[in-house]
Amino acid sequence: MQKFKPGDRVIFLNEKGGGVVTKVIDDQIVHVAIAEGFEIPYSTGDLLREGVSDDDLPLTGRRAGRKGSDREGREVLFSIPNKVDQRPEGIYLAMVPTDQDKVLESRLELQLLNHSPYGVSFGILLNQSGKYSGFAHGQMDADTSLVLAKVGRNEIGDWANGLVQLLFYQDGNTRPLSPASATIGFRPVKVYKEDSFPYEGLLRKKAFVIELATISAQAQVLMKDDNQEADLRLLQEQTSEGSRKPRPAEGKEGMMDKHKVDDQIAEVDLHIGELTDNLTGLSNADMLRVQMDYFRRCMEQAWKERLKKIIFIHGVGNGTLKMELLRSLRQTEGIEFYDAPYARYGMGATEVVFYRHR
Repeated sequence: MQKFKPGDRVIFLNEKGGGVVTKVIDDQIVHVAIAEGFEIPYSTGDLLREGVSDDDLPLTGRRAGRKGSDREGREVLFSIPNKVDQRPEGIYLAMVPTDQDKVLESRLELQLLNHSPYGVSFGILLNQSGKYSGFAHGQMDADTSLVLAKVGRNEIGDWANGLVQLLFYQDGNTRPLSPASATIGFRPVKVYKEDSFPYEGLLRKKAFVIELATISAQAQVLMKDDNQEADLRLLQEQTSEGSRKPRPAEGKEGMMDKHKVDDQIAEVDLHIGELTDNLTGLSNADMLRVQMDYFRRCMEQAWKERLKKIIFIHGVGNGTLKMELLRSLRQTEGIEFYDAPYARYGMGATEVVFYRHR
């Protein structure tokens, strides 16, 4: 094992450049001052003292021996176990300027980061004018990054509100995780702001990083109380019967009256807080089922009442609710649907227009 002391000049094995050792924490971790003025903790296995041959290192410290580094576009992340100020374990999308000295002028290298102890299968769909288009799929080892593409800033709009689907796996005894479906949520204008590209420790580079899913959140999805299913059934009964809010007086009024803007148009807010005041014990999947149940009943009632138009406010969020709405609408006859007017609703609503063949 290599031994380092303060003042040693070292070369980085997994990136260009090097620095000077400023502090020795233990046999595994030392602090290195780099040219940009940062003092950063490094694993000793990622360093080579100047004047030492790479062949003098044990296999685990050689470039070819680093897990994932022998495959094109894949690199090992600079992940330090138990480092308190490191990002939470999870999956991230990073936009890395190819010229670190000209952050706002260079192209962007898009990298998928698997900062977790799990292997990951992924699929990426880009959002092109409101329609999803498959872009890439594959697998990643634990604690690795994968280059997806290099794009100009004028191309970044296709990635905004794109979709990443993730499946986690691990050999041997493991903690099961729920699959994730995450929206790549960011405003394209942010790639034109220098403060969007701070130094990122996992990459040792300046990068704009977007969180897609954390390991802790995916583990919690599977944690259900024994009474949760009963609570869900009760909630669905309440929303079906209208017991969440006072029911309209008996007569000609129906469930759509509280949503009507005029005689022909209705506006329905599907945010879960509008459907129930009690979220205790509900997982994301449970909340989605409640929202979709209410959506379907609104569609059915709007058709019966011969409404001309209905606007569903679903928000942006992680995109799951919108994706489910669009999947259902594509299978529904007698309608057309579009993104609702941006000036009024932003990117968080879908407009459904009913038409009938006479």
